[in-house]
Amino acid sequence: MSSDLLADVLLARAEATPDRVAFEHASPGSPVTTLSYAQLASRAVALAERLADLPYGPVLVSCPAGPDYVTAVFGTFLSGRPAVPASPARPGSASDRHRLSGILADSAPPVAVSVEPLDGSGTGTPIVVPPPGPEADTTAWSLPNTPDGGSVAVIQYTSGSTGTPRGVLVRHEALAANTTAIVDRFRLGPGSRALTWLPPFHDMGLVGGLLTPVAAGVPMRILAPEDFLKSPLWWLRQIDETATTHSGGPDFAYDLCLRRARSDDQLAGLDLSSWEVAFSGGEPVRRRTLAAFSERFAESGFRASAFLPCYGLAEATLMVSAGHWDGNGRTDSPVSCGRPVHGQEVVIVDPDQKVPVDGQGEIWVAGPHVTAGHVTGTSEGLFGDLNGVRHLRTGDLGSMRDGELVVSGRLKDVLIVRGVNHHAADIEDAALETVGWAGRCAAAFAIETGPGPVTVVILEAAGRRDPGLAERVRAQVLTRTGVRLDVVAIVAPRSLPRTTSGKIRRSAAREAFLAGEYGDGDGPAAGSAATDALAAPRSWAGARTELTPLVCGVLAEVCSVEVCEPTDRLATHGVDSMRAAEAAAALEEALELAVPMADVLTAATAQDVVAALLQRWQAEGVAPSLVRARIDRTAEVGVM
Repeated sequence: MSSDLLADVLLARAEATPDRVAFEHASPGSPVTTLSYAQLASRAVALAERLADLPYGPVLVSCPAGPDYVTAVFGTFLSGRPAVPASPARPGSASDRHRLSGILADSAPPVAVSVEPLDGSGTGTPIVVPPPGPEADTTAWSLPNTPDGGSVAVIQYTSGSTGTPRGVLVRHEALAANTTAIVDRFRLGPGSRALTWLPPFHDMGLVGGLLTPVAAGVPMRILAPEDFLKSPLWWLRQIDETATTHSGGPDFAYDLCLRRARSDDQLAGLDLSSWEVAFSGGEPVRRRTLAAFSERFAESGFRASAFLPCYGLAEATLMVSAGHWDGNGRTDSPVSCGRPVHGQEVVIVDPDQKVPVDGQGEIWVAGPHVTAGHVTGTSEGLFGDLNGVRHLRTGDLGSMRDGELVVSGRLKDVLIVRGVNHHAADIEDAALETVGWAGRCAAAFAIETGPGPVTVVILEAAGRRDPGLAERVRAQVLTRTGVRLDVVAIVAPRSLPRTTSGKIRRSAAREAFLAGEYGDGDGPAAGSAATDALAAPRSWAGARTELTPLVCGVLAEVCSVEVCEPTDRLATHGVDSMRAAEAAAALEEALELAVPMADVLTAATAQDVVAALLQRWQAEGVAPSLVRARIDRTAEVGVM
């Protein structure tokens, strides 16, 4: 099994098959653009030559998903510098600016490849270089010196690292080994065709979506993540249109398709029979989702055997194990994530005794795919020694069953929400900003129940009960981290369990919450059974989560502003009686629910509008499921 470095593979493909399509980019209502191997190589070489004249160091890659991102990554590889994948900060997004600032402070890149000026650094300004376009296309480029396998190719930041970001060092030889293993496990070949909507700055979107296709020599069509979120069924239509064989995403992607496929008419003519590998990874794989998706789309030609549950993490480059789903087992039992891929040694270890065990334990991984550590700070606790061999400690619980890995939970304090990792400390810090730090603590965790995780924050707050505090916490956490909280429990100071040194015991707080010791900040209490107690508040919390961006979007439209954040003062956007009436009419027409103008006109912020509407509908006996169904429909038909 060959594991040539990806920079060499790209140049070899450009020499051997210059006109072969490497990547396509599709967006609704626009022509599909293509990038051949010769064009990709020419543009990457041109970028490498440009970088050679600039200060040496890591290169921030901050471009929209598409050909520019691929060009920037491979150009950085050919320059012999580490690429730092990042997402462009959305205008007005405080959480995006905060995250980008953390990445810039940690990796200190002297240069950035971007189509726009950087927004949100606050820590110095890298030199911004635009990615080369068609003007660089040529067949007369010279071969640069390609990088050494032991050098760092990528500094991969985990998705939720906003407070103290940790950049994972990924070497060129690790990328080569992991992409080769993915090609083998996915059985990518000459007749394969792939499609991705995954964010290219995450490890799954970068390694699986942009680098593996080059390793395999298969064409990849790129969709923008926001286009998928707006219309997930368009993803499936693209699979049909291109006869895609390989595509996938986290569990939530399949669940979102199920929620949007409300009628058979929406699936008319849809043909998914070409889909051979529908991988599911990046968050817990839920058996109920696999079963429901297989049943719903069976008439469209989808085969349940196409599902390929995966397990991996950035510290192991990407994939650790994968295997096709057998469709068996109870709906609440963990799904097998298959056998370890070539080169990945997986051991189940007692996390306290640091010795291998036959049952459940921490998942440890060794092999050429494993990271060298973090770009800054220490890697304490990241590695463990077994018989003189260094292993990556994943912080995940699992067991081996007939040679296959079954992942059952997490040891480390990370919440996975829609495939994105969020550190509990970052969420807690954002929540504490609403009440001050003195003598107070917070605990953030997720509970796996129902169709997805329930995100919970328990916050200590002194004084009389503030009925608006829970909503302010939700808004602050959303703004700072991008996480939408399902439950905010407000408790008295010193209520949370602590260690003798004063640190919060999150697992103990979670157990106490499940036992009903804490109530929700909006009123409902968490009962003794998690699924029963969380059903009603989670349903309305889900409605709030989905209604907020809709209300913000309508208000931004009627006020002719680019962005309306949930906590923006509506008066600053010019919401008067005319605009309030226009927004109320648009929402009422789209949702077919009562939206009085007064609920908009008297609200101080967009989140106040949401709270007023949900309170009104709940008092009128409207079911939260109906509210969410109406909100889902607006994504398909539009609002204004």
